[in-house]
Amino acid sequence: MLYEHEMYHILSLLDFRVPVHCTARGADEITAETLRRFGSDRIVLKVISPAIMHKSVSGGVAVALKDLDFVRYTVTSMLDRFARQGTPVHGVLLAEYIEYSQSLGNEILLGFRESDTFGTVISFSKGGDDADHFAHNFSAPNLIFPPIDRTWATALQQSTKIYSRYVEEHRTGFISHIVDAEIKFSRLATRFSSFFDSPSAFALTAFEVNPFVFTPDNRFIALDGWASFSPKLRRPAPRPKSKKPLDAFFKPNGIAVVGVSSSNAAKPANIILENLILSGHTAVFAINSHGGSASAGGRRIDLFPNFAAVGQRIDLAVVCVPAKATLEVVRQCAAAGVKAIVLIPGGFSETTHDSSLEEQIHIVAHAAAMRIIGPNCLGLIFKGDRSHHPINTFFLSQRKFRVPEHRRSNVALVSQSGAFCVCEVYHLRHAVAPAYIVSYGNQLDVDAVDIIEYLNNINGIDVIGLYSEGLQPGSGRAFFNAVALSGKTVIAYKAGRTAEGRRAIQSHTACVAGEYEVARAALKQAGAIVASTLEEHIDFIKTFALLCKTKVRGTRVGIVANAGFEKTCAADNLGTLVPAQLSDATIEALRRGVPPFVSVDPFLDLTPMVADDRFADAIDILLAADEIDALCVSIVPHAEFIHTTDEELDADDANLAVRITEIACRRRKPVVVSVNVLPGADSVFNRFCAVLESGGVPTFPSAGRAMSSLNEFIHHKMIRKKRLLSEWLK
Repeated sequence: MLYEHEMYHILSLLDFRVPVHCTARGADEITAETLRRFGSDRIVLKVISPAIMHKSVSGGVAVALKDLDFVRYTVTSMLDRFARQGTPVHGVLLAEYIEYSQSLGNEILLGFRESDTFGTVISFSKGGDDADHFAHNFSAPNLIFPPIDRTWATALQQSTKIYSRYVEEHRTGFISHIVDAEIKFSRLATRFSSFFDSPSAFALTAFEVNPFVFTPDNRFIALDGWASFSPKLRRPAPRPKSKKPLDAFFKPNGIAVVGVSSSNAAKPANIILENLILSGHTAVFAINSHGGSASAGGRRIDLFPNFAAVGQRIDLAVVCVPAKATLEVVRQCAAAGVKAIVLIPGGFSETTHDSSLEEQIHIVAHAAAMRIIGPNCLGLIFKGDRSHHPINTFFLSQRKFRVPEHRRSNVALVSQSGAFCVCEVYHLRHAVAPAYIVSYGNQLDVDAVDIIEYLNNINGIDVIGLYSEGLQPGSGRAFFNAVALSGKTVIAYKAGRTAEGRRAIQSHTACVAGEYEVARAALKQAGAIVASTLEEHIDFIKTFALLCKTKVRGTRVGIVANAGFEKTCAADNLGTLVPAQLSDATIEALRRGVPPFVSVDPFLDLTPMVADDRFADAIDILLAADEIDALCVSIVPHAEFIHTTDEELDADDANLAVRITEIACRRRKPVVVSVNVLPGADSVFNRFCAVLESGGVPTFPSAGRAMSSLNEFIHHKMIRKKRLLSEWLK
């Protein structure tokens, strides 16, 4: 670690102001000449000890009047107390006493540290003695990844909650000081880092000033600092990877399923074999070391004892044998020229906490330039295209799980958890059918970075839904770059934000879970959308997928509802959206189109008394208005005069759901709908929601979720279009 006076020296070299200071090994080294160096009438005394990190807590800080006898007495008392405790002490630091106000904004904390996963990250937050308490309970630190220039440093400031106070109080000079400090810290962090190439043999693993303070005469002074350093660490490099692309997983010539049973059709390998055959593949081969045959796809399939017996080209092997048998199978794959392997079984390091088997598998695969997804995964689903049959390695029978046939397949799901994919596909079933689904499990070889980079080159994919539990050590920067360079909308959910969640992750996927806030900051800075809940993740994927071709012109929004509470709920969740101001022409059109008992307003409550025709007319009038950029429609389907039940939809081809989808398609403005009822076996409104979503209109069970999703969509499109970096970081 660095002592505080050593920190002062480094900060001075960076042209920061620091208090006047000196050191003394004992009271006898302090003289009248020493005290004349200080302009203040008080002296701050701080113990110098390698064993004391928080000096104020341990009694290692005192303030003394600038009187020689009093200062010597205070120093002697402090050193004697630590000597009696057996604490090693190297002396005392004497520092100028700086007068300043401790009001919010006058003390800041600025520092950086090295994360094992993401490398160096810069942190900015409120400083002072209560910095930790404030960050934990009120406002988390604002994080950014170096290297940063003035544009990004300014964006970081503009993204903070204190920024508006500085502007309101005309303290923009404070902002300039902080921005300059962030740039200097960025340069220092990248020069002394194990994650960046630099001539230094040392790395600053942590470097923090708490606080920097603003004095009444507008000086910006570093009062207290702490740092740790080490020789540059040889960071555990991610496992070397083959440069081979991932095409063999999705478009293979020849597939082998290893571990097919001749007697038990419920085995995972047998289910996978059945799914592949039902997908139309003719070059699918089943392997069992004992030979025999199995029933799949309505016919008997010969079981080959090994790859050599197949006698045909195999690009993809789906391996479903117990973990202890996988190494030998991987060796056989290498000998047979297999290009890609999906390792389905669990029982690897996620349960044993021993990665030696995975390391051995990786060595064999890497030498043969084979790519591996898994282990401990469901593998992948590819919907297929005009030239290639679908692929499905999920060991779930089609009677329990299948990706619905749907014309809208502009989504890809990338997840460490296969079950997560299954659940999301179900919730999205009326809206989209993901063209690619990849469950990559323990990421022995292929990880989220590889998959995102592959998908970035796939035409027709507009949205990537990402579920990440953790990354391998040192791979965070590559992950950050893959997301930042993606031309797709990446909607992420990062698990493991709590200590309990991190423990569950480690037992599940045997990966090192990066700190939640660091991962979230990386995703935000890279331009991704970070969902706070799993419900948000589903809502955002649906919204961005269905609305991706609409015209986003601005933030002016209208509401059409048939219940006052739903209108209020939508209005309470506007976010960055603003109520539209209706023109005279629009007001007049609405007055002609709605009953006289309805008040004309951009947030229109039609009441339960309005029927389908007038409901649809009101929606069309508002969407036709130039002053409306987007619309939220809220429907309580129980109202007697609208046709919303399954039976009513069957009887009326021009029902309200069909009319809304037609209007939304014709007007090409963002539209979301709330249907305030949950689907289920006992619901009579199931088809109403399904018709809306299959027609391209995102539909939600509450107006709050509908409006929040609409706001996220428009806000993201606007800040990307205008490149508002500060909004990216929020």
